[in-house]
Amino acid sequence: MLPLLFAMLCLGSICAPVAHAEENAGDSTSEQSSGVSIAIDSMTPVITNDSGLAMTLTVTNNTDSAVDQGSIDALTNFSYTFVSRSDVQDWADGSARIPLPDLLVTLHVPRIEARASVTVSSTLPASEEILKQLNSWGPRPLALSYAADDGSQSAQLNSFITRSQDGLQGERTPQLHMTMMMPLTASAWSINNDTLKAMRAQNSAETKASSIAKLSDTTVSALRDKDKLAKQFSQLQTVADPQILSALQTPHVSALMQPADFDINMYSYVNNDGTYTKAGVQKTSWAASTATQTLRDVLKDEKASRPTYALQGSGPWNVQALNTARAQGYDTVIATHDFDNQDDDTAHTCIYSVPTDSGDVTVMSAHTLLSKLVQGTSTSSNAQAETNTAGRLQRFIAQTAFYQMEQPYEDRALLVNFGTSTSASDIYTYMEALGQASWLDLTDLQTLRSHQAYVSGDEATQVANEAGNNFDVSQYNTIALSSTLSTLTSSRQSIERFNSAVLLAGTTSSQSTDSKDSLGATQWSERWLQAHDDLALLALNANSPPGTDIAADTTSMADYLRAGVSLTTPANVNVVSESASLPVTVTNNLPYAIKLRISSRTDSMEIVTSRFVDVDVPANSETQATLKIRVSTSGTTTANQMLVNNEGVPLSGTHTTTITSQLQISDKSGLIFIAIAVLLGIVGLWRQFNRKKDPDE
Repeated sequence: MLPLLFAMLCLGSICAPVAHAEENAGDSTSEQSSGVSIAIDSMTPVITNDSGLAMTLTVTNNTDSAVDQGSIDALTNFSYTFVSRSDVQDWADGSARIPLPDLLVTLHVPRIEARASVTVSSTLPASEEILKQLNSWGPRPLALSYAADDGSQSAQLNSFITRSQDGLQGERTPQLHMTMMMPLTASAWSINNDTLKAMRAQNSAETKASSIAKLSDTTVSALRDKDKLAKQFSQLQTVADPQILSALQTPHVSALMQPADFDINMYSYVNNDGTYTKAGVQKTSWAASTATQTLRDVLKDEKASRPTYALQGSGPWNVQALNTARAQGYDTVIATHDFDNQDDDTAHTCIYSVPTDSGDVTVMSAHTLLSKLVQGTSTSSNAQAETNTAGRLQRFIAQTAFYQMEQPYEDRALLVNFGTSTSASDIYTYMEALGQASWLDLTDLQTLRSHQAYVSGDEATQVANEAGNNFDVSQYNTIALSSTLSTLTSSRQSIERFNSAVLLAGTTSSQSTDSKDSLGATQWSERWLQAHDDLALLALNANSPPGTDIAADTTSMADYLRAGVSLTTPANVNVVSESASLPVTVTNNLPYAIKLRISSRTDSMEIVTSRFVDVDVPANSETQATLKIRVSTSGTTTANQMLVNNEGVPLSGTHTTTITSQLQISDKSGLIFIAIAVLLGIVGLWRQFNRKKDPDE
């Protein structure tokens, strides 16, 4: 009735400001994309009894000509009540026509040069009479209406202002419970070359396989900034990847997610445990118990504990994925997207209890629209005010107030997910504003989980099945995932072959270190596999698209291990007899003895070398070996040598030696030729002296 009443009043002259507002209350999209556009740089998100109203706006001239000075009217309707969520969205999109009789303030806008911007600000103290007229709580429409004095340009931006219950009379309805979740994880992992070098050169147990991966200084700094927010805002719930805890030094963790933010959902869709095992990803590596143990190792407290929740990966939580998570020790999972669509219904508690073969699983589903806003995405392409953080904050605050007013006496609990890429500064902005939102009760994750499930049993199973059915697996890069798994499998097999077929098991290191701090050959080789598997787990991080550099790093790691053994051969060998030797040197830069073979082939049938020579090389030393050369003619050929294990698998690149043969008479074959020549000469002379002469001679 109130909107209708104001529409009727606008027919009279007492509502002159409304006429101005309605002239500009059409499609804000077209107006924003025209000559002049407006953006909210900052604005008081929650108006309290003593907050006042401050705003800073940027006005941009998108034309090639200067725009005359003008003004911006900040218009609202103190009495308007949004009646539906579509009503709220239509206003944000600029498609609703709402009368705006209340002028909050007018901001002067100076002349704007072509393709330039100006910034204007205004502050209304709490004592201003106009703000006292905002005497009921809730969200209100706000229009920022610009007009140049010469009438050449105009624009409008639709947003919201929200009055809290602070200082107002009347009964307060129960608060809407809300949990703000901040995942702490990273995807920009790379191999730690310092650790890699130490692993190959040393036998010290101080070099841990777990330090094989590292994050950039920029990433670590960003994670620490977020971690500080968790200390500053007790209501902010941090769900941390155990792999990043050591980088935070003193982590403030509300809960843990699966190690390395492993993509459990795609694992369940692939449904081939053997493929992951061959790649080096064991089930235990991403189990809930492993997450807890990592926390204890970092905090050096064997009694330390946090709730563990499985965070959603690429696909939705269908029943199969939920069963996989439950079998791994996660009785609660967090659905960050695509589980249910709360935008199609009134806001409701985001808890579901889904039965699986491994037991019931509690699903805490993040609210889609609210999570989209805090993660930096507009609710629609037409919501022009939501293109930056300040504008999205105004919408977020108004939307939560609307949800509370929508069903004020229902006990409801919502989950909002900040996501992994939201900056610490943006999170701070939201948390600071939420401290003034009197209609919200910010709770922790455990309190959220304790709420009665919105649906359970067969009905919850149906929700999970629908989520799975709506997932188009073709949109996920399964080819890249398959390639990543193949790369990881190949690199792991390469390390396994080196350990089993090259390294001399049971040997001791050549380094003289404290026995308590040194590794045997078997332990040393197992450390390489563990380091590989740590990288493999990170390569399947839910936030890293398959095929990222970390998977390729495992191949580099295997190559670097093999490069610890090298072969040196001469470039040229000259042979002047039917047999000779080709000297080669094998160098072992590893702290343990090795066994291997030298393989050699020539491209000639007349000049050949030994096919294989077995060599044992002590730790950190070199050994010379000899390849026999056999020749039967003069000529030139190329010998190709490489290091291989006892199975013939190459360990090094191919080395070439040019063999040149020049047979001399000192060879046995030469002596034979001479003896035959002498014999023939003697026979010839004998015949010459003993033949009968012809009578005519």
